Amino acid sequence: MRIHRIAARETNCYLLWGRRGVILIDAGPPGSAATVIAGMKEAGVRAEDLRLILITHGHLDHYGAAAEIQEWCGAPVAAYPGEPEFSQDRRNALPPAQTLRGSLVRWTYMLLSPMARFAPLEADILLEDKAALLDYGLEAWTVLLPGHSPGSLGVVTPDGDLFAGDLFVNYAVPSQPLYLSDPEAWQRSYERVLELRPRMVYVGHGEPFPGVDLDPIYPARYQYRWWVR
Repeated sequence: MRIHRIAARETNCYLLWGRRGVILIDAGPPGSAATVIAGMKEAGVRAEDLRLILITHGHLDHYGAAAEIQEWCGAPVAAYPGEPEFSQDRRNALPPAQTLRGSLVRWTYMLLSPMARFAPLEADILLEDKAALLDYGLEAWTVLLPGHSPGSLGVVTPDGDLFAGDLFVNYAVPSQPLYLSDPEAWQRSYERVLELRPRMVYVGHGEPFPGVDLDPIYPARYQYRWWVR
């Protein structure tokens, strides 16, 4: 399966090619639609090729540009039904931080995000756990991975690729995200991922990494410490 990453500021968006079309995983923050659309065009994707925009979770940096991208291509937006609605009042919704740095970033985000301008978004399609994506041209299925947010949704391909949203980050070493809505749910999701034994893990922030690097996953405080390996 062909996979192409588009950097929308600090958020990774991914294009996946199926036999009958292309899907986009995550859409980037407000103001990044032009970057994402340009990235799709550079990868050879036309508006009519895009079958689905799948949002892994309801944080602004992952869905803020989705409405503009949808206006360009007309593809439906999908998310997990247990995830809070995508709307203007979600802009300050970040779960508790695990580190001092995370707390500072969270407060800065809460201070500045009301100035962001973006179109509110509603999911056209609600995808449950283990939902097949064949109707959208892709041989893959969803996997529910709560912890970073209540309804975080990942995607698994037959080749063993896992698109994990913000369940993990990988700036220096694979680690927990700065923010967890439910640490116990995160642990259960981590254990589920270990059972999946993915070949590659594609994250929302940082670099993709081999599945063999899932054990261990470092605490959030080690995110930028390359020397811990």
